[in-house]
Amino acid sequence: MTHFFIFNNASRAANYGVGTYIRQLSEGLSICPDTAVTFIDMYANVKEFAVTTDEQGYRHYQIPAAPTGRESDTYCRCQFYLLARHIHTDASDRLVFQFNYFHHFSLAALLKAHFPDCRIILTVHYLNWCFELNGNLSRLRKLISEGYEPSDDTERRIIAGVTDEQRFLHLADEVFVLSRSTRSILTEDYKVNPDKLQLIYNGGGDSLSPRPSEASTFRHILFMGRLDEIKGLKYLISAFEKIAPKHTDARLVIAGDGDFQPYLSQSRSMQGRVSFLGRVQGEEVQQVYRTAYIGVMPSFHEQCSYTAIEMMRHGIPLIGTDSTGLAEMLDATPQLRIHIDEENFEEESFVSQIADRLELLLSDQSAYHKFSQAVCRLFEERYRTSSMTQSIQDALHKSFDRPSYILSTDYLPHIDERMKRLVEQRPDIDTDFFGLSGIAVYLWWRFCSLQEQAGKEEQTATLRTVLEQCMEWMLQAVEGTQLSSEMTATLLNMQEKSFCPAITKSLSATCDSTQQSATVEIPAEYRIIHNALNIYNCKI
Repeated sequence: MTHFFIFNNASRAANYGVGTYIRQLSEGLSICPDTAVTFIDMYANVKEFAVTTDEQGYRHYQIPAAPTGRESDTYCRCQFYLLARHIHTDASDRLVFQFNYFHHFSLAALLKAHFPDCRIILTVHYLNWCFELNGNLSRLRKLISEGYEPSDDTERRIIAGVTDEQRFLHLADEVFVLSRSTRSILTEDYKVNPDKLQLIYNGGGDSLSPRPSEASTFRHILFMGRLDEIKGLKYLISAFEKIAPKHTDARLVIAGDGDFQPYLSQSRSMQGRVSFLGRVQGEEVQQVYRTAYIGVMPSFHEQCSYTAIEMMRHGIPLIGTDSTGLAEMLDATPQLRIHIDEENFEEESFVSQIADRLELLLSDQSAYHKFSQAVCRLFEERYRTSSMTQSIQDALHKSFDRPSYILSTDYLPHIDERMKRLVEQRPDIDTDFFGLSGIAVYLWWRFCSLQEQAGKEEQTATLRTVLEQCMEWMLQAVEGTQLSSEMTATLLNMQEKSFCPAITKSLSATCDSTQQSATVEIPAEYRIIHNALNIYNCKI
């Protein structure tokens, strides 16, 4: 049996792309044999922790909001203790925790330590720097380049955000990415092992939804999305103003919620030609798509837009930017891409590009029908829900079939750094395995492992220094107490390899003489890493 836990919360994103993704994911997994889907509803509208079952038969662990209103590290730790008491599996069961938000890292780390054989899956729906920098990858690379000194709090916040995202990406056993663009960024800039990056496009149903063939009085140019600056709506309104006098049957339809005021003011001169529908839901959404003639997404960043997928499914030619994941959603119609010059963005040029592509689709019927057929084919080839579900199943099978898998190797440097800080701080902790001995055993195992790897000389030298400092700390801390059997075996191995001979000899004198024999063995790699994860998570 595979127990699949999906983490969700009541944020605005849950009402948009992330919420749609979670619904499709659960529906796709529910038809898989021997798979039980459970939702972890954070910030649920309940006063205390509750376990419920919905109309579809899905189990929900509902966790109330924190009094502070923030999903802090403390809030995540409290969730962990609640969940750990309620999650019970058999030895043969497979356990999967699927996350959708980066700020849930501490919860994921605690679950990985408590259930070491589980799989942590992180789906990348967004990267926070995209909101701060309007998707400007060139600018990001300058900020995170080696030796760059941030000039203000905004830059420091962006750099710190990338570091936090990287930590979660490195912890995850599998990372689901929704675009080739994101896969490239995570490999090149976040240094994520490409073997665990699974490109799985969003799905938007399994069949086309053709629009009525009868002629309409007006041709609707549709913008569907949040009224946020990053969506580029102001540029679309300006472009529509350019082409509106020539194409009197064209109407701009804007569907979505947000701050309407600046867009209402901008379009005041085109009264009767621009419609604001607000947020549309349910059957009304489908009606909006059925009456649309052209779709426009002048966004500065997207991952794998459900709006774009719906436009393809309805055969609506889409004008969009070449930013982040949106560029590849126009693979079938590259002539409709709008270029964003990250180094020298010019608003007038950007608006002109949108206007030119609107002019092409409104003036050339042959080109219009060619583009409409092309987007339908791309939908069927790439964005069907059944393809998404099958890809997720394949990724899970691949993950659990990895031989001798314990933890993503991406994450080991983070544990190294944690151990280094503990050695530097020398907190007052026990000398047992879940304590100082565990730190030393991990550092020795890691040091020996890196020695066998080419190109790790600098990392190995750093760990050697930390390990030597750790042994000095242990010599001071032991004070006549007997060291653990795990540490005794490690000391014997250190002596065999002539590592810190003076210190290891002194420490050996404190060991139980009955343990100092060839039968004492260093803990298995699995146990060393599991123990190190627990130490990593411990608040010291």
